[in-house]
Order: sequence, then C-alpha cells, then structure tokens
Amino acid sequence: MKRFCLACLAVALLCASLGGCVPPKPASPSMFYGNCITPMGADPCDSDMSICQVFEDVITQKWATAGACRTACNQAFNQLSYQSPGQDCGYMYWRGSDLCEQECLRQYPKSK
Repeated sequence: MKRFCLACLAVALLCASLGGCVPPKPASPSMFYGNCITPMGADPCDSDMSICQVFEDVITQKWATAGACRTACNQAFNQLSYQSPGQDCGYMYWRGSDLCEQECLRQYPKSK
C-alpha cells in the first residue's frame, strides 16, 4: 500500500511538472478585452473601455517578435498616460500594459 501511494504521488508530481512547461495559449481579443476591463477592486476610472481597446488594438496586429509587440504595448501605455493624466486611471494603464505584454509573450513564445 505504501509503494502504491508513493507511486501515485510520483505520477501526480510528474504530471504537475509537465503541465507547468506548456506555454499558455493566446487569448482571443474578446477574452483579452474582458480581462482588461475587469479590475480587481473599485473602478474609479470611467475610461477603462477605451483604454483596453487601445491595448486590444496592439495585440490584434501582427508583429515580427514578442519584443516588437511589447514595445508597442509600452508605447500605448505612454500615449495613454500622457493623454489623460488627470483621470484616476493609472491602474488601468498599468493593467492594460501588463496584460498586453503577457499576451505578446503568449503569441510569440519563440522570440523575446
């Protein structure tokens, strides 16, 4: 019985370790947008939909590498933060940018 439990544990650990090596699939644009506009707390920003649309536009374009895509995410972040600095939307700029960069890494896993 003891060997059986140890064997089951070893198989479970092996399966868990193999699952961690598989890169996550890219999100659909609508899934990305939905994740972006759903903040983790209070939402004082009234421009979250338009902010997330800017980042969605970035991830739906074709890029040569993940680095080029991530650069576009950073440029979108900079553009948005300079356009509306007075709004209480800083967390949405960061959230959109983080999700955008994560999506770039999912879409272009072989390049940095």
